[in-house]
Amino acid sequence: MYVAESTEILGAAAATKAAPAITTAKSASDLFIDLPSVRLAVSYRGTRERFPRALAAGRVYCADRPRETARRGGVIRYYEDPEESQRAPRKNPPPKVAQPEEKTVEEELLQHLTPLIEEHLLLEVIRPIKSGKEAVVYCCRAHPSLERDLVAAKVYRPLETRSFKRDGVYQQGRDRGSRPDARVLRALGKKTQHGRTHKFSAWIAHEMKTLALLHAAGCDVPYPIERAGPVILMEYLGDAEHPAPVLVGVEMELEDAKRIYARILENVDLFLAHHRVHADLSPYNMLYWNGAVTIIDFPQAVDPRYNNDALELLARDLANTNAFFTERGVEVVEPREHALALWRRHVDPQR
Repeated sequence: MYVAESTEILGAAAATKAAPAITTAKSASDLFIDLPSVRLAVSYRGTRERFPRALAAGRVYCADRPRETARRGGVIRYYEDPEESQRAPRKNPPPKVAQPEEKTVEEELLQHLTPLIEEHLLLEVIRPIKSGKEAVVYCCRAHPSLERDLVAAKVYRPLETRSFKRDGVYQQGRDRGSRPDARVLRALGKKTQHGRTHKFSAWIAHEMKTLALLHAAGCDVPYPIERAGPVILMEYLGDAEHPAPVLVGVEMELEDAKRIYARILENVDLFLAHHRVHADLSPYNMLYWNGAVTIIDFPQAVDPRYNNDALELLARDLANTNAFFTERGVEVVEPREHALALWRRHVDPQR
């Protein structure tokens, strides 16, 4: 906003011969002539360069009652917008509230690891090692209390940025055996924020529970250490310089490929024996380190006893795994037949 002295306004007003349609600075010049002893500033919402041209063109409109304002020793305000001139200026405008700086997605994810440092589970975050649509995994230096050098921290992305395709397929039977909360059921049914938050938390808790179950059963899965909010702290595969690569990018001899494939089938058998189907098994969800395979990512795992799609998901897991090993010359099982054989062994002998 440009604030002009009254003498400058008088000079500009005298130079213009146009008669503005609305009370303008020209009337202010008459005011100054009537009250020669008055020295007050005239506030114009615009630039110094634009003021004389706007005044000459009759585009400067007064928002105050000049004589009363002058007698009070106030500031007469002028605008180029007629509508704006009708608005009474605020005597005490509200103070501007400083807006917090927006955090990047990386900063939001990292802040979830602070409690683990405060609780003496982590010493520091070294770097991210895997980034997906649902979560980011970080390599962290472990606190001595964990009796290991490195751990992996899987941090789920914020609820707003994540999406599960056909997640209803995986949710079947998850609440079986638990006492339902009527409020939660209503929130889930109405798809409210509370319902989505509960669903998000349950998804993470399910992976933690599944990892604990399968690791105790002797399956080749990471050892789960702790869960804190959207973070699962687990066993780290790799060394300080190189995390274990996903199987899809590993080149191996035929004999090694046969051995790894046989071990994966043993794991699938063990999963089913302990009421789990991975439901997203592929070489992208397997890590290869020191000649052994470790299967990861279990949030979508289903219980075959209560999920009507479990058999189809099991057959799909086998088909996705077969595609990788077939390219490496391994003789593979027929997915549907093998899935049905496992199903009759562990789930329903009459199928």
